[in-house]
Amino acid sequence: MPDTLHNLRCPHASADATSRLPPDGPITAPVHSWFTSPARSHPNAAQAKELPLHLVHLILTYLDDAGDLARITRTSRLLYYMTLPRLYERVTLRSYSEIRYVDGRPEGYGNGSPFAMGLNTLVSRNFTDYIQNFCVIGEWREHDIDDYKQGRVPDNSMVMQIVIRAALDKMKCLKAFSWQLNTPPLHTVYQGLEGRSSLTSLTIRCQTRRIPRPTTIIPPLPNLQTLVIYDIDPLCYPDDISSLLLGSKKLENLKLHWSPRMRASGEESVSLLPIFSRCITARYAIPLKRLAMYNLYTRFSSDELNDVIDPTTMTEMTMINSMGSSDPITAFLDNSWKVHNNRPTPKNLTMLRTDNAEKDGTMVMSRLTGLERLYFISNRQGKVAWNPDSTVVSPVSSSTTTSGMNDGTMNANGTPSGADQQCRDAGGEYLAIIQTKHHTMRNLLLSDRWQLSDDALFKLCQSCPDLEQLGFSCLVPPLESMRQIVALMPKLWAIRFLIRPNSEFCDKMDSMDPEMHVFALATESWRPEYKNLKYLGLGDDMVFKLGGVYFPPKGRNKIPEGQENSMNAKRAGPIRRVELVSRDSVRHVEIWGMDSTEFDPTFP
Repeated sequence: MPDTLHNLRCPHASADATSRLPPDGPITAPVHSWFTSPARSHPNAAQAKELPLHLVHLILTYLDDAGDLARITRTSRLLYYMTLPRLYERVTLRSYSEIRYVDGRPEGYGNGSPFAMGLNTLVSRNFTDYIQNFCVIGEWREHDIDDYKQGRVPDNSMVMQIVIRAALDKMKCLKAFSWQLNTPPLHTVYQGLEGRSSLTSLTIRCQTRRIPRPTTIIPPLPNLQTLVIYDIDPLCYPDDISSLLLGSKKLENLKLHWSPRMRASGEESVSLLPIFSRCITARYAIPLKRLAMYNLYTRFSSDELNDVIDPTTMTEMTMINSMGSSDPITAFLDNSWKVHNNRPTPKNLTMLRTDNAEKDGTMVMSRLTGLERLYFISNRQGKVAWNPDSTVVSPVSSSTTTSGMNDGTMNANGTPSGADQQCRDAGGEYLAIIQTKHHTMRNLLLSDRWQLSDDALFKLCQSCPDLEQLGFSCLVPPLESMRQIVALMPKLWAIRFLIRPNSEFCDKMDSMDPEMHVFALATESWRPEYKNLKYLGLGDDMVFKLGGVYFPPKGRNKIPEGQENSMNAKRAGPIRRVELVSRDSVRHVEIWGMDSTEFDPTFP
């Protein structure tokens, strides 16, 4: 393909060439770039092979690496003409607090820093016409910080804001802007965004240092659809987004992330009323489809907050480290939300993601119907270290409770402790609600504190036959039970066995060689019941990717009678290809990708 691309020549513009273009049209550069290409034309156009433009455009759509795109632009004038817009479609400038060295020389040696030179390119050249996604990220080194105490912005920060504003004014097709520097944007930058009618996504990182800063009222953006504000700290001078929430009538996705400092120290400094004050005054309910909140630690102060978001439009909700009372420090404020439980229920909710698996959440689940994706994140990085003696075998529902279970979590009288009993009851109620009201479930990730028995697992599989991804905790079932589980869910293609860290079962699994797991899966998953299964996980780190079925080379000795299930008989085949892969490679599979409390500023 490289030789073919190198020998391309540009056909003359004609009706025939235009008719072969894709319906949405090719990615084209302005006329001026045709004659300013750094790549020379073909020396002998008569010997060049002509390739239709729509095929060239199709090939270029498979290139996503900036280095590859930059090299392609140097191949010929035609590819420069067609690839340059792809090269500058997404631009990210990263600032570093320290000078970085490459081969013993600082970056930008003989010139300015790469961040400054990138801004200069955007301001002085015409490449900004192609930019659709612009992001500035990193640590900005501020000088003369004492100027803030005198009521003045330092010159270097002010000049940087002006230059970014000049670059924004030239981005006619800007759709997404992300400010992730450690210094907040000023009114100058927001003025540049206000003039971009094509802007649909905005991400703002708030500063985390308690240095006096100017506070800006962010103006409304009429076509804004996605808003992400993170690292919010009331003591660090965050900007006011109340006008933005009221004036952006097309807003559908909202993600708010507060600094975990307030919840960790039990500091009551967050109030939702200033954020939604304009919406409350105007009696405006934001028609959100997706809402995500992280580290919310505040008191329920007014019933008017119930009417801020339109419950009829909500389809996805994420609540991480918010409104949970598992920590005694935060119980008083978190309980204020539980007392006022008359909040409207989003009847059209299809996705719920939370790290709070307490019994109080069953009331919300009981009001919902038709959930398709449910993720209970097992928070293993909490402030309180997990004690292996605090977890008990938890069945699916009270009807499947097995008496006499003992995994070392019983007290001296042989009965579960209070915390263990609460965990057992919560798991039973959650799973009972799923079985009765959510038969449409496609992706389900349960808490690793709930160990399911075989009977409970069978009932879950029968109640949710459309499951495609399933993560649950149990002792490894017998092979016959595993085959029956997979047979009950014909659409299942990803399954994950959750294992609680530091437990006896975890130590046992870690002591086994991964090759033993690969062999066991390879000799079992070749059966027809597993034909749709693509991924299988054990715990947090071991993920197996299942491939095709094959037979080892022939010529082996025959298996004696009575040894059909021996190791030698299993090695004789058939065997399925099984590969141990990293967890990063399965981030697109939601039972792994969604099982994290870490904040991601991008909306999925």
